[in-house]
Amino acid sequence: TENRIWAFDFDGTLSHIVSDRNAAVLNPECEDLLRRLTEHPGQVVAVVSSRSLEDLKSRVKIDEVVLAGGSGLEWWMPGGHWLGPNRNAQERLTIERKRIVPGLVKVERISGVEVEDKTWSVAVHYRNVTGENRILVSRELENLRTNHGIALHYGPDVAEIQFLSETDKKLAVRTLIKLFGSVYSSRDIVYAGDDQNDALAMRWVLERKGVVYIVGNRIKV
Repeated sequence: TENRIWAFDFDGTLSHIVSDRNAAVLNPECEDLLRRLTEHPGQVVAVVSSRSLEDLKSRVKIDEVVLAGGSGLEWWMPGGHWLGPNRNAQERLTIERKRIVPGLVKVERISGVEVEDKTWSVAVHYRNVTGENRILVSRELENLRTNHGIALHYGPDVAEIQFLSETDKKLAVRTLIKLFGSVYSSRDIVYAGDDQNDALAMRWVLERKGVVYIVGNRIKV
């Protein structure tokens, strides 16, 4: 078997999209796939999510799988080793949170909106928003993008605001190459995902002759 890095998004890829994000679980067939991949020599298996690392660890409990939370800012390696951002990134996070969070007040007041704070990002969930309020959500989010220069990624009935603009799943894939680069090259990557953040990683992988799998029909790469 060739050496490969397998990277999977969680929500909408390894788990079904559910109305209550706290109820998301690893699909049993996907869990079986992950376990089988880890049994083959030369395979690195990773789950990359915008969820916090602690959240992700509670949902993917396979010791041999690399976990990347915060779209690749925090890592849990096989053997229980944690890798995370440096002090400069922590200081920038504090500054950006103070700058951006107050601007979310208008969005949060819209009926049906739920704002989920993931520390390194904020997810604005609008699955329960109806009628003209959905247009209002889009308008307020685009105002934030224009006025605050935020990095904004859309998924199924959710918009993800990254506090550090350079943070996305492309960064996570590049980090995987750095972590395992002595054995693997970028053309050895297989990436599967379903939203705009995943699409950024997918384009990077395709440009380097890797393989991607688009789950569902929400994005085009």
